[in-house]
Amino acid sequence: MRRILGILVASCAAVLICSPARATTTFSIQPVTVNANPDDVGDTFDVVLTNNGPDPISVAAFEFEVSVTDPDITLTGADFSPSVHPYIFAGDSFDEVNSLPLNTDSGQTLDGSDSTNDLMGITLTSGESLALGEVLFSVADPATPGPFTVSFTGSPAVSDSNNLTDPSFNPINVDDFSGGTIDISGVSTPEPSSFLLMLAGAATLAGWTLRRRLSSPIIRPEVVEIGL
Repeated sequence: MRRILGILVASCAAVLICSPARATTTFSIQPVTVNANPDDVGDTFDVVLTNNGPDPISVAAFEFEVSVTDPDITLTGADFSPSVHPYIFAGDSFDEVNSLPLNTDSGQTLDGSDSTNDLMGITLTSGESLALGEVLFSVADPATPGPFTVSFTGSPAVSDSNNLTDPSFNPINVDDFSGGTIDISGVSTPEPSSFLLMLAGAATLAGWTLRRRLSSPIIRPEVVEIGL
C-alpha cells in the first residue's frame, strides 16, 4: 500500500497524465548542526518540509532519502516523534496506524516514507513547516572527529527519492534541498551507568583509605624525663 503512491507518482511523471502542483517547497535537515560524541547511540535530527510559496498546499504522501559519507556514523532508524516541528501526519499516519516503521532501510543511507491513512491530505499554509520524521543515528568508538555532511540523495536524481504527493496523486515539486552537519568531537562521553559506576568506585576507594588511616596506630614521641 505504502509504495502504491510512489508508483502512481512515477507513472504520472513518466506519461504526463498528471501535472505537478504549483508550489515552492524545501526539504531541510534541522537542526542544521548536531553535536555528537564517539560511542553515542540514539542521537537525532529532523527532516523538515517547508512551504515557501504564497499558497497553501495539501500533502497526502511523502518520501525522503538522507545519506552520510562518514563510515563512523550509522543512520539506525526513523520515527514519528520529531523535536523541531510536529510530525506532518500526526494522528493520521498510515505507517503508525498500521504499526509499520517510518524508514525502509538503515546504514549510511536511510529512506523514509508515509501517507495519510485516509488519503485526504494535510494542509501547509504559506511559510509553515512540518516534520517528515525524526532520524536516529549512532557514532562508532573510536570515531574520526570533525564535521560530516548529511545530505538528501537519490538515484539517478535527488528528486527520485525525495517527493511529495497531493490527495489526487499529483506530484508536488520539491524545489530546494538543504542538508545538515553532524559534528563529532574527539572525546567519548561515558554513559550514565558507567559514570555512576566510576563514582561508586571512587567512593569505595576513599572509604577504604579513611578506614586504613583510622586503624593505624598513632606513634607518639617518647617523653624523656630529665632529673635536675
